[in-house]
Amino acid sequence: MNHDLHALFHRVFAWSHRNFSRIDLALDDFGSTIVNFEQIHEASINGWFTSRWSKWDELNSRQTSTNEFLGQTIYFGSQKSDLYCRIYNKTLERKAKSNLDDAETSIPEAWTRLELVYRKDRALKLAEYIVNDDLPIGHALRGTLKQYLRFLIKSNDSNKARWPTAPWWDELLAEAEQLQLTIEKEAKTIEDMRDWVDRQISPTLSAILKAHGGDLAWLRSTIAEGSKRLSQKHKDAITQFLQKEGTPA
Repeated sequence: MNHDLHALFHRVFAWSHRNFSRIDLALDDFGSTIVNFEQIHEASINGWFTSRWSKWDELNSRQTSTNEFLGQTIYFGSQKSDLYCRIYNKTLERKAKSNLDDAETSIPEAWTRLELVYRKDRALKLAEYIVNDDLPIGHALRGTLKQYLRFLIKSNDSNKARWPTAPWWDELLAEAEQLQLTIEKEAKTIEDMRDWVDRQISPTLSAILKAHGGDLAWLRSTIAEGSKRLSQKHKDAITQFLQKEGTPA
């Protein structure tokens, strides 16, 4: 299956018009021998972890009549962000969706699933690693986890960064290299700014000018005021544009 996914990534990457808007990678531990929801939940509640993600959430659902769990999920990172991790009790999810007793017997009793969701630039960056570096899918998932999350063994040290890594987490990420997914944004050029004005605010400017009977005094005043608030990125863009045009800055 990993080979088939690699081939698929290569085929899609070869297309001239391609877009990786979202990629989901999943890891299933059918016996919860390493990735164990209860163990991860305990570590999360007690703060026995460090993470580049600034938040984590817990989502539970229960049966009204019995108060039994129907679902248990932990999220690391915002679900609105371009990269987050979801860990949940897959056994509960499958049982909640199944209404047939004979179907339930085939569901593992201790099944934990870990998923990573990559969107937009992070999805594209992941695809580039997989295709250009011939990175196996499993290595990509584990490399991302190694970069963003570390479960720990509590110690008396006040600095969590010095706490030892939990052995089960070390086992999961054995020999994985951290996967750098941050993308340095290119500096905005004058052309970019002009295009943005054309796309986003030209109708607004037109409406204001029409309301003022075409009088440009308001616009001139606004531009003059804006010139006092130019940031360094604006000044750099101006300098770059003038140099390209052959005009002294």
